[in-house]
Amino acid sequence: MKRITITILLILTIITFTNEYNKAYKYVYNIATYYGVNESRANLLANTIATEYEKYSCVPYQVFTALIVSETAFKNVYGDNNKAVGYCQLHETSVWYVLNFFPDLEQQYKKINNFQSLIKYPALQIKIGYRYLYLIMKYITNYNIVEALNYWNNNSEYYKRVFNILNYLEKIY
Repeated sequence: MKRITITILLILTIITFTNEYNKAYKYVYNIATYYGVNESRANLLANTIATEYEKYSCVPYQVFTALIVSETAFKNVYGDNNKAVGYCQLHETSVWYVLNFFPDLEQQYKKINNFQSLIKYPALQIKIGYRYLYLIMKYITNYNIVEALNYWNNNSEYYKRVFNILNYLEKIY
């Protein structure tokens, strides 16, 4: 009886996580393509965000997607006088902060020539960005998403921008 209960719980857990992955994937894919991202890149971004969401579900994929729209409108660009890279506008100090906590990402990053080359690795950018927001929430803001967003941008009103975008994205999704 105990085995059957454990098996049923395991199956329900797998179904729930698969369903959450699919919801996250579809959401991100639809938003990315709405912003003009080509199909293969939208697939890569959606898959990466959905996978990160499975690992760090305290970071809502909808909020992270709104953050990307806020930062670059799904453009893989340099910003802040070439000090910020990619979809999430990551700064080098933020990247190194994340790498200190995640050796798997550090190994991937070491294969890149320099920080500016991170622009060529969108999946790695997304993983670092997602985990950066997770680390901010966990260690700095006690899981307060408003404070975490403000910390991300060093602006006490940044959350309003992201939430306004989130509200807009919910209408177009």
